[in-house]
Amino acid sequence: MVFSTALSKPEMVYKEMESRILSGKWPINCLIPSEQELCREFECGRSIVGKAIEHLVHGGLVERRRRSGTRVIQNALPSGSPAARLNAYAFIYPGESEAHDGIWRTAKGFQSTARVQQRRVITLSAESDYEKEAESLLRLLELDVRGAVIYPLVASPEGQIRFCRMLLESKTPIVLVDLILSGMHCPSVVVDNFHAGYTMTRHLLDQGLTRIGFFANQSFATSVLDRYNGYLWALEEAGLAKAEAWVMLGADCHSDYAQPLREPTTQARAYLQRVRGIEGVVCSQDSVAHGLMGAASELGLSVPADLKVTGIDDLAVPGGGKPGLTSYHVPFERMGEKAFEILDAAVNQQSRPALQSRVRGEIVIRESSAS
Repeated sequence: MVFSTALSKPEMVYKEMESRILSGKWPINCLIPSEQELCREFECGRSIVGKAIEHLVHGGLVERRRRSGTRVIQNALPSGSPAARLNAYAFIYPGESEAHDGIWRTAKGFQSTARVQQRRVITLSAESDYEKEAESLLRLLELDVRGAVIYPLVASPEGQIRFCRMLLESKTPIVLVDLILSGMHCPSVVVDNFHAGYTMTRHLLDQGLTRIGFFANQSFATSVLDRYNGYLWALEEAGLAKAEAWVMLGADCHSDYAQPLREPTTQARAYLQRVRGIEGVVCSQDSVAHGLMGAASELGLSVPADLKVTGIDDLAVPGGGKPGLTSYHVPFERMGEKAFEILDAAVNQQSRPALQSRVRGEIVIRESSAS
């Protein structure tokens, strides 16, 4: 495939796909090739193809459905001024996280609120390498939307630095979901992570447990540290001292949506081989909790008879099995709704949004912590 060098790669891919629709090569009602097929043809990453498709959706040429594919619904450009197409908000998520239930639930809340407010929205996927994607992503934001909600995937301190640089360069109003960046003055919508850690620890304390551990990875994230602080507060409130040997705050987190339990299970083996005498564990996330239960089974420990385990998020985790996990249910849909409301107010300069908006969830008790 040969393109004009006057355009950027995302623009070239979009223009070629648009040309195929307008020329009838891809007729109305046909399903266009899959993203994987288009990536191979255009020799580019999935995020570029995803952006091109969303641009076509935004222009009314195709309809995208999560499981059935992308279908052509129009083969002519709408009449009128192009400026009429700019009145939209974007929801941006990591391109490799299609299987993440929480992100889709957040997007659902964002989209449903936009529909009520009669605001057009587009969803865009971005690679986790934000430095690589910054130029094309910022250009797209500046040209096509009035503001954006971003659900980022930041897996390391270095990635967080690159992401901060991208935000500093943006001239478009942005609201973050599930991430607080101190000093950036960027509004964020997060779950009340302190309340989550406190609630799950309190649950185990109320069952009479006194030897309670805390197990986490990605400990550089403020969300994990807030959950850990909630754990500490509950122990102190109960008159119990923290035992350093029962706590593991791992820094490594290499997100693998195809095998989400592989790394947590490896980390959990090291944790369980180190600790002695614990009765229950508060895990920072559900994937970490499922990894812990798998490692416990390998070592001959029964959950919940020998070890009670709790998680946080209440997400469907691929590979997670029995017993059912007691978890802190995060209202992701409400986070999406709140993010839209804050973005809409910022774009229309109705009010100065609070830098941090916290949404509380509630405990869902299942077999992993049963008495």
